[in-house]
Amino acid sequence: MTTAFSWRLPVDLRFGAGCSDEIGAALGEQHAVVLAFEPAQALGLPQRWRAALGERLLDWVPVADGLSSIARARVLAKQVWPRMGPDTVLIAVGGGTTLDIAKVLRCRPVDGDFDGVVAALRGLAPWPTLARAPLWLLPTTAGTGSEVTRWATVWDTDQQPAVKRSLDEAWGYAERAFVDPVLTLTCPPAVTRDTALDTLAHALEALWNHHANPVSDRLAVSAARRVLQHLPGVLARPDDLALRTQLSLAALEAGMAFSQTRTALAHALSYDVTLQLGLPHGLACALWLPTAWRLAQGRHAGIDANLAEVFDAPAAVGAGRLQDWLQTLGVHPTPAEHGIHDAEQRIQAALTSPRGRNFIASA
Repeated sequence: MTTAFSWRLPVDLRFGAGCSDEIGAALGEQHAVVLAFEPAQALGLPQRWRAALGERLLDWVPVADGLSSIARARVLAKQVWPRMGPDTVLIAVGGGTTLDIAKVLRCRPVDGDFDGVVAALRGLAPWPTLARAPLWLLPTTAGTGSEVTRWATVWDTDQQPAVKRSLDEAWGYAERAFVDPVLTLTCPPAVTRDTALDTLAHALEALWNHHANPVSDRLAVSAARRVLQHLPGVLARPDDLALRTQLSLAALEAGMAFSQTRTALAHALSYDVTLQLGLPHGLACALWLPTAWRLAQGRHAGIDANLAEVFDAPAAVGAGRLQDWLQTLGVHPTPAEHGIHDAEQRIQAALTSPRGRNFIASA
């Protein structure tokens, strides 16, 4: 018998090669401030968008690569907020860093005081009264899922050690998302691989999750299979738009799935690895996936059935197949190979964290 469930995804979504060219028509008479990943300059995107939008484009604000952080959002707010009027859309073009920072920047307090945003993110005060801007998101990587989720991760680097903060509100969804695989064509090989590994983690984490439902299961299985099938081909033929489209679709499917379930154990374990070892987020998640698979397998017949679909093989052999597949990509798929020798202690601690409690093997 199917368990009752709820679903909410209020993002107006457009998917397909070239759909980012529709921004001008979608904008109508509104104005836009664009927050864009730094390589957009070399790709000529600012010139193209200025030609398409004309005077409606009020500003083009570059975002350098790196962690999304409160400190970076504070600096960018000084440039973005003065340009935001009542008819202005904030448009973010980039990877997870850019999209997550944009989610914070759309939260402009009426009094213009960024400290109110910081206090809310730290859980020290309720959100101040906001003049919340409409937000449109255009991912340039196939992995983040941020374009269809309600939350953003921002690091509080003013704390030592740095603390991960989350914007997690019912109103956190973007109004619109344009998923254009063309924007991923220039994604470097390492970023292509690591963001696709994040997609795979989102998909698997949605499957072994207390909050999974029949719809999220179908999306997650499809996303996982697409990544496993098509990521090697994209790495071999990075200019193949058809293959890039498959990865973008996988990222969207996984994003839609975990937008309802949230992530689980592998993500809970990944954050310290990124901070301590400097591993990219997707890679930091991937090295825990075989471990999490083994812990999840055998606990619920429905989850085992879904995991069996991922490799078209019994769930019990899936973790080994996943390790082998990761190794073909040059990924060391066990924590010990990254110098982590206290994995069991980390797992037990992570199981008590908010994301860890979503994992099927948690209490």
